Amino acid sequence: MPGACRHPRGAADDLRHNDALFFYPSHRNRKRVGLFNMEKKKLPTMMDVAAQAGVGKSTVSLALRDDPRLRPETRLHIQKIAQEMGYTPNATVANLMAQLRASRTPSYQATLGLLNFSHHRDYLHSVPTFREWLAGCHERAAQLGYRIDEFWVQDKDVSAHRLVKVLSSRGIRGLLFTAIDQVGDLGQELAELWESFASVILGIRTHQPALHFCCNDHYSTSMLAANEVIARGYRRPALVIDHAVDRLVEHRFSAGFLIGQSSLPVKNRIPVLYLKDREPHDFNKWMSHHTPDVILTLHDEVLEWMEAVGYRVPDDVALAHLDWYPPMKRWAGMDQSNRAVGSAALDMVVAQLHRGETGIPPMAKCLQIESRWVEGPSIRSVRD
Repeated sequence: MPGACRHPRGAADDLRHNDALFFYPSHRNRKRVGLFNMEKKKLPTMMDVAAQAGVGKSTVSLALRDDPRLRPETRLHIQKIAQEMGYTPNATVANLMAQLRASRTPSYQATLGLLNFSHHRDYLHSVPTFREWLAGCHERAAQLGYRIDEFWVQDKDVSAHRLVKVLSSRGIRGLLFTAIDQVGDLGQELAELWESFASVILGIRTHQPALHFCCNDHYSTSMLAANEVIARGYRRPALVIDHAVDRLVEHRFSAGFLIGQSSLPVKNRIPVLYLKDREPHDFNKWMSHHTPDVILTLHDEVLEWMEAVGYRVPDDVALAHLDWYPPMKRWAGMDQSNRAVGSAALDMVVAQLHRGETGIPPMAKCLQIESRWVEGPSIRSVRD
C-alpha cells in the first residue's frame, strides 16, 4: 500500500511464517515439517478382511455379526483374521446398515429356544403374566426375523444332555429360560443348557448360575402403588402377598411397599400379610384386626374374599392389583408391561448372538421394565 510503513522482517514474522508452513505446508515443504512425515495408518476395511480370508465381503459381514447361516468354524476363522488385522467396524456405516435392515421385511435369521421350567407343561400358557411375556417374545422375534421353539425342561423322558442335542440339531444357539419357580438355583444337572448357548432368564433373577435376566421392576411397582394410594388420601394401606411369590423375586414387592408405607405415621403402618395358602381364613382375621382402608395385592381372589364377608369395594376398602392386565375390568392397579418384558428379553438374547457371547457371563446384566398406574373401579380418591 502506498505510504504504508514497512517494518523490517523480525522474529515475530519468522514465527508466523513457520506457523504457516506447519499448518499449511506446500508439497515441497512437507519434508521440512516432521509431523507430516507421519502418514496416517490406513485402517483395514471389510474388503481387506475378505481378501485375506479368501471369501466375499458379504461372508465377512455375516461372520462379524456371528450369523448362524455360516458354519461356526467359518465364523471363528474370519473373526480371528479380522481381529489380527485390527479391523473395527465403521459406526456410521453400521448404523446406516442397521436402519436399512430394519426398514425391510425381515427374512428368517435363526430359531431361538424358549425353555419352560414350570412343573406342569401347560402352566406357562395358563398364567396371564407368562402369556404376555410369550406374546412379547414372539412379536419381537417376528420383527427381527427369528422363530421360537418351546421346550418343557421338566419332561422326565428328556435329559438335559438329550435336550442340548435337540437344540443343536435345530441350529438353536440362543435360549430364554422362563416360568422358573425355584429360588436362585436352576440345578447343576441342567448346566449343559447354558454352557454353550446365549442365555437370558425371563421373569426373575438366578444366582446359580448368574445369567443375564430381564423382569419387571417389582420393587418400584409396589413402591409406586403405595405412593399412589397415599397421594389419593388413603392412610392405612396394606400389602397382601403369597410368601412364596415374594420370596421368588427376593422380597422386592414387600420391600418396595414398606418404603412407600414409611412416609406414614408408625400407627398407620400395617404389617404385610404373607399368605401361606390361598385360603381366606387368615385373611379375614387379619382384616378384622388391622382394618386397612386400601389393599395392594397380586391375587385376584382377595376381591372375592372381601365380597364374601360383606365388604363393599371401594366404599369400605379399596383394592389395587400389582399385576393388572386388560381383562381386569373391576380393578385399578399397576400394569407391569409384561409384553415389553418379553420383547426386551428377546433383544438381550439376540444381542448376545451378535456379539458371539455364550455361557455364564463374567458379570450378569439386569434389565428391569417399569410399571404404570391404571385407573379402575376398585379405588377412589379420598379426602381427609
